[in-house]
Amino acid sequence: MKLLKTGIQYIFILALLLLTIWSQSWLLFAVLVFTCLASWLPLGQQILSWIKDKIPSIAYLVLEWLLAFALSGFVIWFVNAYIISFYTVKASSMLPSVGNSELVVINKMAYGPAIHINKCQHYRRMNGYSQMQNGEIIAFYFPEGDTSFVDFENEDYHYIKRQFETTNNYNALLDNAIKYNKVDERQVYIKRLIALPGDTLQISKGDYVVNGNAFEQNPLLSARYELIKNTPNKIREEILNKASTSYRENGSQLIEMQTSIINNNNWHFHLNRVEEVMNMPNINVFPFKANYLWNASWMGPLIMPTKGKTVRLTQTNLALYRRIIESYEENTLSLKDNEIFINNKKVSKYTFKMNYYWVGGDNKKHSFDSRYWGFVPENHIIGRVKKLSEK
Repeated sequence: MKLLKTGIQYIFILALLLLTIWSQSWLLFAVLVFTCLASWLPLGQQILSWIKDKIPSIAYLVLEWLLAFALSGFVIWFVNAYIISFYTVKASSMLPSVGNSELVVINKMAYGPAIHINKCQHYRRMNGYSQMQNGEIIAFYFPEGDTSFVDFENEDYHYIKRQFETTNNYNALLDNAIKYNKVDERQVYIKRLIALPGDTLQISKGDYVVNGNAFEQNPLLSARYELIKNTPNKIREEILNKASTSYRENGSQLIEMQTSIINNNNWHFHLNRVEEVMNMPNINVFPFKANYLWNASWMGPLIMPTKGKTVRLTQTNLALYRRIIESYEENTLSLKDNEIFINNKKVSKYTFKMNYYWVGGDNKKHSFDSRYWGFVPENHIIGRVKKLSEK
């Protein structure tokens, strides 16, 4: 029995040592040192024996329970911080893949837990067992959540501010107090990973194109269509019954329907897909400049920023990278006499400190994603998302 107890003790200490090396956590290191001292050093064992002899048995029992609770709390904290956490989805932007109010698991070990995420210069990611792949569903902290209204935290401060600056559309929320939020204090979003660092991204007629190849779409995804007016009544009724949403707009019957349903019923001849007009700029779409002629249906080409990659800065492309330089990578940026200054030094190029990603919601027409705020910095990514129903 003693041999078994000693063996378990050794296994526990070995596991603790491996976790300490992997996580490089000072707290875990302290627990390891305490465990080793209490287990092996005669002085440590003498102290434990002295405590047991000197205090009443009831007090010793209470102390044991307190230590058990402390250890349990530590284990829960460690698992949540480094291994997995649970999250309830609070939006419908990933329908039908992930539903609103659905409970999902965020796997932090897949890509490796992120450490020191609140400071770009100290950020690092521990070793994971896989790389991020196009098409995976990820959890991340909302990049534009760095600034929020004190009393209206769910409202996007930057979005409302841009609307006022570009359209002079005043919003009373702008009169409210604002606050700064650290990265891990921002809202958690769930989206699909569309483009990786170094990828060339385009959006053509509402569809993603990555490195010249059409992004593989889930056949369950929905798109918006106009129902052709001369469609036979019987087919019209069948289409309207199958549509997830139907409404009339400017005299046209519009619906939203899954691609798979249209393919299975061969309804292509009765529906025209509705997208924004090419070369018609939408200033609510990244990078929020009319001269780019981009909108939610037509965008790019855009090369995703990569750590260590240097880009030449111009008055034109500065709109793409300004938020990266100022907010995500913690520099000061100013323009003087048509010249660009970073940290009070005149520059013509910039080298990225982190990798950046592009995300999108499966429910495209109802998804607030990278099209409306831009890149997702690597230090904002929490982990890979898996539904509890998946095997």
